[in-house]
Amino acid sequence: MNSAVITNIEYRLPGDQEFISIDFIPESGKFNEEPKRTSSGIVYNTTVDFNIAGLTVIVDELIKKLQNRKAYFKITDSTGLIFCVGTEIFPARLSAKSALDGSPGAFRGYRCTIVQNSTTGCIVMELI
Repeated sequence: MNSAVITNIEYRLPGDQEFISIDFIPESGKFNEEPKRTSSGIVYNTTVDFNIAGLTVIVDELIKKLQNRKAYFKITDSTGLIFCVGTEIFPARLSAKSALDGSPGAFRGYRCTIVQNSTTGCIVMELI
């Protein structure tokens, strides 16, 4: 398996104890962290894009629960590296839009993006 493949995405809302897995389309995930120099120093712009299949009541409730709320995310790749996106000081936010691509066999689901801007970047850990 390609080491650039995201194998797991989990979220936790402030006040919750446990991370919960998001059932997303395998190999639809993309992670990008781009440092940008500003007059105040370096700012890391982190984005995670992924797709969730199906326009269902359960998925719709999950999207509405997470939409534009402060949250913490763990992104795991196929090598076992975990990228922690979102902290108490620099929370991440998920946005999503539903998509019906309009032809037989086309995509029907949610196109999701997690965004975090911080001065520290993501914390990277190894899966034990």
